[in-house]
Amino acid sequence: MSAPDLSAGLALPDIEALLGEGERAACCAAIYEQPAVRWLLGDELHPGGEATTRRALELIELGGGERLLDVASGAGTSALLAARERGCVVVGLEYGEGAVAGAREAAAAAGLADQVSFVRGDAGALPFEEGEFDAVLCECSLCTFADKPGAVGEIRRVLGAGGRLALGDIIVDPPRLPAGFDGVLAAIACVGEAMPSAGYQDLLGAAGLEVFASESLDMQAAALAERFEDRLRGARLLGLERLEGSPVSTELAIELVRAARRAITDGALGYSIFAARR
Repeated sequence: MSAPDLSAGLALPDIEALLGEGERAACCAAIYEQPAVRWLLGDELHPGGEATTRRALELIELGGGERLLDVASGAGTSALLAARERGCVVVGLEYGEGAVAGAREAAAAAGLADQVSFVRGDAGALPFEEGEFDAVLCECSLCTFADKPGAVGEIRRVLGAGGRLALGDIIVDPPRLPAGFDGVLAAIACVGEAMPSAGYQDLLGAAGLEVFASESLDMQAAALAERFEDRLRGARLLGLERLEGSPVSTELAIELVRAARRAITDGALGYSIFAARR
């Protein structure tokens, strides 16, 4: 049986408007601030949640007192974890203004405002000096950037000599993705223009970053998708045709997640972390 065309019947004027402006990063940032998406994600903003972040920071051997930049820091969860558990000084950069405000509040509530700061900015033009950071963390966001080489070049620029990058992102095999799993749906799922594993490694290498470790976390991606479907099915049982702030109906969201689960099982969709050094 062929996979369903999930693009049929979509009516997403706000999302399509964002895509029309070529702002995939803005689109993804706006989606992540929606109440429905926040409810679905809970505390796990990417496959494996905090455990994945810890592993990424272990791979680059982030040490106490080092200066870390968290690119696309979202709600600040990973930045706060790094400061709390690794003893580093963290700057989080995020495109969404609401997310920056919320992350600052979270840092203050955690008593980490002196150790962690958040700024609004564009990953394609980082507002920092050359060599300002010892390490960079970038999770589940590079795939949404329109100019990936430019963003990776900026990351390299702000890293000092021997600085390390911990990159976590969605892995895809485009020819094997379900029909319709592109365009608007790709933006909703934040798949954007994700690449195969080799594509990320080539991208980093071309920017002058040496990849010294990589790990596949497809099992964590599958577990996250399963949790999404369970929550959505619960919402459907409660008679919720559309979650508050959701750009799609509950039924279509379930079909989207089911398609993602099939793609993960088939090896067409997954998640990996990469460690690279300048």
